[in-house]
Amino acid sequence: MKALYLGEKNLGSLGIISIIEASYQMASVILKNVEKFLEEGTEQQHYSIGIIDGKALHTCPLHQLKQISQLLNCPVLLLVEDDQPWQKYLEQIDNVHGVIKRESDVEFFINTINIIRDGGYCYSWDIHSIKNNGAAMFNDEYYASAGLTRRETEILKMCLDGATNKAISIRLSRSEKTISAHKSNILRKLGVKRFSDLFFHCR
Repeated sequence: MKALYLGEKNLGSLGIISIIEASYQMASVILKNVEKFLEEGTEQQHYSIGIIDGKALHTCPLHQLKQISQLLNCPVLLLVEDDQPWQKYLEQIDNVHGVIKRESDVEFFINTINIIRDGGYCYSWDIHSIKNNGAAMFNDEYYASAGLTRRETEILKMCLDGATNKAISIRLSRSEKTISAHKSNILRKLGVKRFSDLFFHCR
């Protein structure tokens, strides 16, 4: 695994890098500050995952956030704190698959990386609040880009709101077997095995 860590060189960053390198065989983590990363432009290498320290984005104007988004062609994990404008980062940076608290415990941090590497999503916050605030990854354009039909999108949204197969079948006047088939198609199109892998969240 080759990871990019966007942040400042300090004890916290070095600790996170050590955790990753100790947890994965043949893992390498490249540490860069935002300015250096943007200066290199199109010379970016391919990474398995990009990990961004929210502190490094604190003073970034919107156009720099967009530049970061354009240069990163891998799943992104944001490490942030409660008082940081992480929803702004989420809206401006594409391909964000996770937003977790910077001080998360080691097990949760590694589990988050595993989920993201498997194509899922992981958050330290309630996913419903992110969705309801109109984050780019949870709108109809995102669902359409994954190839979901209108009915599949409707079912996925109900699942995200906590509806059971039975409740969905009653609401849509379809059998539970039909709803299960739709859910299987949704997972196949989104490239995951379980809904918990796709929208994992920790309260």
